[in-house]
Amino acid sequence: MKFLKQFLIFSGLNGEEFSQIEQIAIKRKYQPRVFVFMEGEEREAVFFVKSGLVKTYKIDEEGNEQVISLLQSGDMFPHVGFFDRSPYPATAEAVQETELIVIRIDDFNELLMKYPEMTMKVMQIMGKKILDLQERIQGFISKDVQHRLTHALKKLADEHGVKKGEGIYINLRITNQDFANMVGTSRETINRTLNEMKKKKLLSSDRSGIMIHDQEWLNGCE
Repeated sequence: MKFLKQFLIFSGLNGEEFSQIEQIAIKRKYQPRVFVFMEGEEREAVFFVKSGLVKTYKIDEEGNEQVISLLQSGDMFPHVGFFDRSPYPATAEAVQETELIVIRIDDFNELLMKYPEMTMKVMQIMGKKILDLQERIQGFISKDVQHRLTHALKKLADEHGVKKGEGIYINLRITNQDFANMVGTSRETINRTLNEMKKKKLLSSDRSGIMIHDQEWLNGCE
C-alpha cells in the first residue's frame, strides 16, 4: 500500500482508513497489446499503474486511432466518472508488460461516501484533466502540425522526462504512429517533422525513448 499513498486522493487517509483500501485493492498483470478495457464497456473499476505503460485512445468515424494519454507508474485512470455508471470513454491497452492496482467502482464509491475529503481530492483531479483536455482541443483547432508535435513532446517531457546532462530524456518507447495519433496527422508527416527537428539538433531518438537537446526550445512552446 506504500505505492498508493503517493496519490493525492489517498494522502489524507490514516492507517485505519488505509487498511480498508488494502482490503479492496487487487493486483493484475497485463502483457503487451492486452486490453485493460474497451471504449463503451461498462465502467467497473479504477486503475493505478504500478509499473509498465498503458495507452488510452479513441477510434474516430474513419477508423483512425486517436491517442488520449500514455500512462505509467504513478498514474491513475480513468480520471473522471467515479460517481456514475457511464461506459468507459476510451480504450485502454497495455503497451508493455504492466502491473496495475485495481479498485472496483462500487467499493471506491463507498469509500468516497465514507470519507468526504477523498471526494474533494477526486474532484480536483477531474478539474485538472478537463482543463488539460480543453488545452489540447484548442491546440488542435488553431496550431499547425509542428506546433502540435512540439506541444506533445513538452507534455511527455513534463510528465515522463528525466534530466540527463543539459537535456531531458523521455524514457518511453513511443512510435511515430503513436505521435501521429496523438496530434491528428499521418505517420509520413510526423516522419518529416521529426527529421527536420533532428537536423536542427533539437532532439534525437533511440529504441528506448527521445532525448531533447534544447530545453529552451521546448519550454518556449505555448
